[in-house]
Amino acid sequence: MPQSAYNPIRGWIIWAVATLFVVYQLMIQNGFGAISDDVKKDLELSIVSTGVLSASFLIVYSLMQVPVGLILDRANARFVLGISALLCGLLVYFFSQAESLWGAIALRACIGAAAAFAFTGAGVMARRWIPPSQFALAMGFIDFSFGLGAVIGDAGFEAWLAHGTWRQLLEIMAIIGVVIGVLILLIVRNRPPRGSHNAPGHRPDKVGLRETLQALCSSKQVWLGMVFYAGMCGTMFSFGGLWNIRLQEKFGFSVQDSVSLNSILFLGMGLSAPVWGWLSDRLGRRKPFLVIGGGGSVLMSAVIIFTPWAPFPYAAAVMFIHGVFLGTSVLVFAAVCEKVNREYSGAAIGIVNASGCFFGGVLQIIPSLMLDGNKTSDLAVFQRAMAIFTIFHVLAFIAALCMQETRPGWAREQQDEAEPSQST
Repeated sequence: MPQSAYNPIRGWIIWAVATLFVVYQLMIQNGFGAISDDVKKDLELSIVSTGVLSASFLIVYSLMQVPVGLILDRANARFVLGISALLCGLLVYFFSQAESLWGAIALRACIGAAAAFAFTGAGVMARRWIPPSQFALAMGFIDFSFGLGAVIGDAGFEAWLAHGTWRQLLEIMAIIGVVIGVLILLIVRNRPPRGSHNAPGHRPDKVGLRETLQALCSSKQVWLGMVFYAGMCGTMFSFGGLWNIRLQEKFGFSVQDSVSLNSILFLGMGLSAPVWGWLSDRLGRRKPFLVIGGGGSVLMSAVIIFTPWAPFPYAAAVMFIHGVFLGTSVLVFAAVCEKVNREYSGAAIGIVNASGCFFGGVLQIIPSLMLDGNKTSDLAVFQRAMAIFTIFHVLAFIAALCMQETRPGWAREQQDEAEPSQST
């Protein structure tokens, strides 16, 4: 019996529903920066324990990325994503009821484990359901959802706290997570019909675990991609997720203005990522944009951290430009996936994302260790602690220079596969 023809509109709808989980993930991840002071007071935490609580999400999230990628490559992605979103919502509710530091750390770590399926799952859906020549564009829109979720987590959470408590806010977020899980189970489908753009006729039904790990660990492109993403999005998660608001307060901005500046940073990344993806697909190049993004981020990071106090419009412009350069980080997934067997896409996306998330968590803790016990309000002390972020941007720039160029779309690979089948 012939299978139904592939419908690109249906593919984009499936991808969009899966990407809702990414928006939710960034809301609960980045929103902690807005509610951290209230959580700190409520649970009577120190600055170090607050940093550990915040980082527990990203560290566990990062450790889960490789297993998540392997699971998504081998299992039914619809079921896995739907159940993980439901579980994430339930865990957020339990976190809202936390009464102790260790209980809160354990729950936030579990939330990170459940949310670990969001980004990689959306990437796998893009790889399976979106035409290959538009893969970077789809990943760009996933990064846009990152920015959207971060802005809601920053500004939205901050606005809520003027009228309610952080516990009430997280109870609402728990309901949203459950709704997203139900939508995924109802709408998302695992794979398009065989023979469509991403499902060649001889695609293997299962991917060998050992074979996958050997292929990824032996790829120079994968390792460079991990370094690049750690230097770009690792600093985004840590600096934007926790420390930027405090830095702007040190510069003399109010809490509201500091939150707004942090939101503008994520806004720049979110708005620019689809544009970078479209340009990269259109021009058929990855590496030049990665180099531009890495170099620009080094410059803008140094300006943000070491420039003396400036008027709000200037600071906002600098934040937005920095976010625009960070938006190029989405292209690293295409640059890596196009260098490995496409049946390893989930694991490849997962391992690169893991590097960014792991160092995002580590970089939330390192500055707190440098600042803990230092009671001075000296701005220079705070700036020295923040310098670690500029150093990681330098590493990303070096990795981008060393990466190989790739061609978008896997078009040549598909053609090579199609020709033998046509001749038989």
